[in-house]
Amino acid sequence: MASRAGSERVLEKCRTTVESYGRIYGATRTVECKSCHFVTSCGLRFVKSMFDVLGQLAEAGLKSKVPLTANPRPLDRKQYPFLERLVGGYLYSKQEQLEDLLLRLGLMDREAFTCTPYYIGNKPSYGDVLAWAESSAVIYANSVIGARTNRNSSIIEIFSGILGETPEFGLLLDENRRASWLVEVKTSSKPDPFILGSLIGKTVGEDVPYITGLEKWGLEEYELKDMGSAMASWGAVGLFHAEGLTAEAREEGARLIKDAHRRLVVDDKALKEMEAEMAKGASPEKTDLIIIGCPHLSREQVSHWARRLEDRKFIKRTLMLAAPKIISDVKGSKDYQRLREAGVRLSSICPLMFTNIPTSKRLHIATVSGKLAYYSHAVFFREDALVETFTVRR
Repeated sequence: MASRAGSERVLEKCRTTVESYGRIYGATRTVECKSCHFVTSCGLRFVKSMFDVLGQLAEAGLKSKVPLTANPRPLDRKQYPFLERLVGGYLYSKQEQLEDLLLRLGLMDREAFTCTPYYIGNKPSYGDVLAWAESSAVIYANSVIGARTNRNSSIIEIFSGILGETPEFGLLLDENRRASWLVEVKTSSKPDPFILGSLIGKTVGEDVPYITGLEKWGLEEYELKDMGSAMASWGAVGLFHAEGLTAEAREEGARLIKDAHRRLVVDDKALKEMEAEMAKGASPEKTDLIIIGCPHLSREQVSHWARRLEDRKFIKRTLMLAAPKIISDVKGSKDYQRLREAGVRLSSICPLMFTNIPTSKRLHIATVSGKLAYYSHAVFFREDALVETFTVRR
């Protein structure tokens, strides 16, 4: 453990770095933050600088002043195919070291690894300022909850957590939370959240969209989560407003739309074209693995899938992903029994880290996730199509 003077020097380095980072984006001050979520949760053996920085923080005895969670683990030795267990174990050989460091820095607990921290106790309130970096969590916090966070760089978020402060710029400011796009959904049926989110993200880039036409379909909270994750992947959207559905849109309505804005009309044809792009290269007969849960599933989503698969069974190896705490809650329930009978295996991995294992490229992967389909070689299937293609009646 460092001396008090040594700890203060390390703390000052954190402050100098965070303030310099803020100035790059025009921040003139830092403001109190209420939560921290660390994005680089994989113990890659080659990322020496990250371990050096985290080690200095831990040796100085510094801890996050706010709730701290981290993205999912990269490994599941029980559920991975043998070759991926072998190669992944080498690639992520510093995982235990990383987790020990994060615990020393104030991680909520040893199982606080998920891309959905708001499901395991690190849930901010409306208006709270956060220091988060994970794209799907950032857009959820900003949009669904109405908290405020930028899509921060890795390490910056943990510096901010230690300081209890983060630079005030970007989506922390009112003027940058107004919409420069009006997206009008005019479809004949409820749109798939991942397809719609992918289309909007691809179109608007990093801008803020205001979406109308979804309120009549009554989207579930987790569908907003999934739609946002696709926007943040196929584009770089950090905040969206959905009329009557998201936090600020329920309060402000169309006043959130800038006078000078662009317009996107989404109809059945546009969604069909987007789906074709996402599903390009689909080969059901060659599929080796199905992955459901990117971002991690909510408890309600797990129940949804259990009902959906009540009399079905997957014909391909299937992983369903959720936070460790969600899985612990599911085990022993009727949902768990139904999923097991349907051939589903539950895990808490990050599927993106799984597909980063070089040998995984040999596997043909199907997914319902627009995010995973964008970032990896996995091929997208709508939920209905996935069930129809890869399950049989039991």
